[in-house]
Amino acid sequence: MPVPSYADSGSTPLSTRRIASGVARPVLVTAPEGDFERLFIVQQAGIIRVYDMTSATLLSTPFLNINSIVGGGTSGADERGLLGMAFHPDYLNNGFFYLYYTNNSSDTVVARFSVSSTNPDVANPSPNQILFTESQPFTNHNGGMIAFGPNDGYLYIGLGDGGSANDPQNRSQNTNTRLGKMLRIDVDGGTPYAIPPDNPFTGPGAPLDEIWAIGLRNPWRFSFDRGTGDMYIADVGQFNWEEISIQPAASPGGENYGWRCMEGNSCTGLSGCTCNAASLTDPVQVYNHGSGCSITGGNVYRGCAMPDMHGIYFYSDWCSSTIWSFEWTGSAVTSFTNRTTELNPPGPQSISGVAGFGEDAYGEIYICDWNGGEIFKIVPADIDSVDTNGNFIVDSCECAIGQTTDCNSNGEPDACDIASGIEVDCNEDGVPDSCQTPVNDCNNNGIEDECDIAAGAEDCDADGIPDTCQLDTADCNNNGIHDVCDINNGTLVDCDFDNLPDSCEVVNGTGEDCNSNTLLDNCEIDLGIADDCNNNGSIDDCEIDAGTVADCNNNGIPDSCDIASGAEQDSNANGIPDNCEATNFKRGDPNEDGVINIADAVRILGFLFNNEAEPSCLDATDVNDDASLDISDGVALLTYLFGSATLPAPGEICGPDPTADGLDCGSYSPCP
Repeated sequence: MPVPSYADSGSTPLSTRRIASGVARPVLVTAPEGDFERLFIVQQAGIIRVYDMTSATLLSTPFLNINSIVGGGTSGADERGLLGMAFHPDYLNNGFFYLYYTNNSSDTVVARFSVSSTNPDVANPSPNQILFTESQPFTNHNGGMIAFGPNDGYLYIGLGDGGSANDPQNRSQNTNTRLGKMLRIDVDGGTPYAIPPDNPFTGPGAPLDEIWAIGLRNPWRFSFDRGTGDMYIADVGQFNWEEISIQPAASPGGENYGWRCMEGNSCTGLSGCTCNAASLTDPVQVYNHGSGCSITGGNVYRGCAMPDMHGIYFYSDWCSSTIWSFEWTGSAVTSFTNRTTELNPPGPQSISGVAGFGEDAYGEIYICDWNGGEIFKIVPADIDSVDTNGNFIVDSCECAIGQTTDCNSNGEPDACDIASGIEVDCNEDGVPDSCQTPVNDCNNNGIEDECDIAAGAEDCDADGIPDTCQLDTADCNNNGIHDVCDINNGTLVDCDFDNLPDSCEVVNGTGEDCNSNTLLDNCEIDLGIADDCNNNGSIDDCEIDAGTVADCNNNGIPDSCDIASGAEQDSNANGIPDNCEATNFKRGDPNEDGVINIADAVRILGFLFNNEAEPSCLDATDVNDDASLDISDGVALLTYLFGSATLPAPGEICGPDPTADGLDCGSYSPCP
């Protein structure tokens, strides 16, 4: 049996094959996870059909017909109708699926339905739970795509801005309405739903807790890359530009995609946000209305038939029916390609009015031809040579055939085992990992380390090695959890960002916490929580408490820093503030008898004019504190004694000289 061959990455020649016709106004195809036999076709008027992929036949009985409760969807100009469908991740067990449709009042409804308990190809006709109803002020810009996130299991819902032109009420920037937003809800956590605790706007009051991102005009088809979890959002433009934005899987949400102040990368001149503001998230790809008029978002290929095409995103335009593709590197668009001619079906068939795309359980991509009421599948150009039973499924991917390599001898082709999830192929070499000796298997469980991690083993430091293999050297507190996990979970603090918990650094002596407040000293200093005025890496308070630096004036600042900053004088440069060395004295008592009287005036005059010895405390002699010893000091003292003058500090109370004046007080016995 022939098998497809591939040259360089992304080099497989492509074609399309029509798998269904007579499905009026199709807008989406989808399939439950793990269901490799059926494809569900969503028709805008409220009908869902089942396509049997194994037999390549369209079942005559609809899976669901809710046309009676669906409003609109009857013409190309009508954007209302049944617009979205998403199967619960556990659909094969619980039978739940969710629809996004316009009711007969032209309002948006998101509701849960369930499959019949007796027939898997028929659904119960009425919703068993309404998640919410959103009033639509106009009939256009309804959005309509819903999908479960592959990484978190939450339901994402894309709503347009409510319609008309220029978003007249600026709803896309108004966080008190769902319109113009990407929503994210937990359908399993409450009734009718709960808010995921890590939604970006969770909390009391506005914004609405359901909001995941804002600034959308009419997100006509977003999708998740099932390989990375990245979200691709195609947003329909107004008069000039169509755009695609990509939200990385690791995003915490909260993006603002810019409408209505921006259309593509251009300013609209409308209010509501600031054009080109740093807070806005720019699209990764745009095109002007010379190439179309209304973008239709598609999917990233992760199918089985063409592994070299993995990572290529396909999308189209409703007006021009042009189909393009590109690859996203995580930072740039590459390999942009016009695929229109390549994907033109053989013979007289054509694709016109692309209203949607979709994936089956294999990850193969389909195109919804709205104008012709047809569904086309993207296939390798040599599909006829690799599909012996004519159902447009590559034989090596179809488990029912079983005629390809079967390394585990379970009777199923390896490619089918991998596609169905029975076997893992982490390195995507087409060989189940269980058939290969692991290159890196730190825990000797026979599974590549990267596969253990992909299956849920913790790898907090993202080094490709399961954390359990590193606990001997990366679990400093012996709690069985990698130190980086403790840090990321907030269990332990790592204020210096060296991936070592601070508490462990203190214990092993590589970090200091002098005040025992659980923060490393260097972090307190760097963050400005604590002072280190002498820049020696130690907290000032701790040095003072330990007695390793002096603080003679008890102001909580090392003396050396007081001196360096000029807050204290050190006239003799001995490292001790002068105030701490100053002798206490009484102003106007040069004879040092502790009493200020006429005898002190006589002592001043005797020193100045009678060659008597210099008083030992010159500060006491400088009665007027003018830094000079002269007759004015005697006059000042007499004025104080017999007049109304006051003495400069410290006056008649023992204390230091507050003035740095060049005079000192060698000794003064009356004061301690």
